[in-house]
Amino acid sequence: MGLQTLHMAIASILLIAVLLCVVLRPRGLNVAWSASVGAVIAMVLGLVPITALRTIFNDTWDASATLIALFLLSQALDAHGFFAWAALYLARIARGSGWLLYILILVLTLATAALLANDGAVLILIPIFATLLLKIYKAETLRLPFLFAAGFLADATSTLFVPSNLTNIIIVDASRLNFTTFAQWMALPTLLAAITAGCCFGVRFHRLLGKNYDTSMLEQPDAVLQDRLLFWASWAALSLLVIGYIIGSQFHLPISSIAGPIAFTMVLLVHVRQIRSARSLLLAAPWSILLYALGMFVVITAAYQAHVLSFLTIPLRAFVMPTADVVGALLSGSIVAFLSAATNNLPTTLIGVLVLHGVARPNLLAIYAMVLGVDIGPKFTAFGSLATLLWLDILRRNGIRISWLRYFYENWWITLVTLGMSFVGLVVSYVLFK
Repeated sequence: MGLQTLHMAIASILLIAVLLCVVLRPRGLNVAWSASVGAVIAMVLGLVPITALRTIFNDTWDASATLIALFLLSQALDAHGFFAWAALYLARIARGSGWLLYILILVLTLATAALLANDGAVLILIPIFATLLLKIYKAETLRLPFLFAAGFLADATSTLFVPSNLTNIIIVDASRLNFTTFAQWMALPTLLAAITAGCCFGVRFHRLLGKNYDTSMLEQPDAVLQDRLLFWASWAALSLLVIGYIIGSQFHLPISSIAGPIAFTMVLLVHVRQIRSARSLLLAAPWSILLYALGMFVVITAAYQAHVLSFLTIPLRAFVMPTADVVGALLSGSIVAFLSAATNNLPTTLIGVLVLHGVARPNLLAIYAMVLGVDIGPKFTAFGSLATLLWLDILRRNGIRISWLRYFYENWWITLVTLGMSFVGLVVSYVLFK
């Protein structure tokens, strides 16, 4: 057996083992440990040179740091009741209409995912929705339409802004796109994805959503706010976040350099106002995400350099070439969508980044199609994204158990239709902005 064949065999086994651990999470194993151990093995065996770590770190640090900052900001806002206030406010605006509450919950989910990322939307909103809906509807079947749709949109509409998803940041950093251009191209695809998914779930659960509720059993929104100053500071922080993204993009600043200071300022304010200690907020942050992204990229790089992934990277490279046509560009998005569903969207994103690095001037339409693919495609399966795994775990802790088979049954066709409509929106954006 030649050295190249040996490397290919080892890299294949290592990649499969790490992916299985990430997807199945045996004994609740943190995905960061799986990826980190795999990365160490890859380096010890010489599959990836130590010198490559610098490039890998450069491709992942900003995305990981931004995700941590947005998580801290989300936790700081949630600590004083900001999101609970928003949910109660919308529930009262709906005036007992199940359909109107459904629409408003989806709008809140979309806005939160856009500003605070998909994982933040799931971690903060789903527990609040679960508690709120339990007060409104005692029957679990009446709560499921809201929870399914909100969990779906948290991922599927995390395409609007660069920081809305970890995968977006990684792809954009590799492609050197800026915030405003990205938002301009993605506005229509995101809108169509939100409307399509909302309508699909509405059709699927139309009988359950028609059930009205009594608003008198709900608290007044202001009653859950713990600090009025922090309430207004939260609005200021969210506004500064968007303004900072726009200004920062003009100077090509790392996204984390915008989100980080705003997040830490809110953490300090929450600490000073004695709502929650800064230490507890910092300890709760997902610091392991940096190890996960870095370790997974090392494992993917090992497989890439050993030519294990050639069956994927060769057609992808052809579709992202500047000469690729519209159909080819959309095929790149379709490939990464189904690969994300079959494995997980982060390793798929890292494969896409390696392909983009190998093309001097990648096709712009293909880049955006890949973003849609890795953000929406994972919704086919329960293990396609970490946000979905978090969603399932939160529901389980709230007494609602959704099997992987039930998840696939409810989501596969909605994912397919939503992805297709987002591609339609992307083509329109391409015609308008190319």
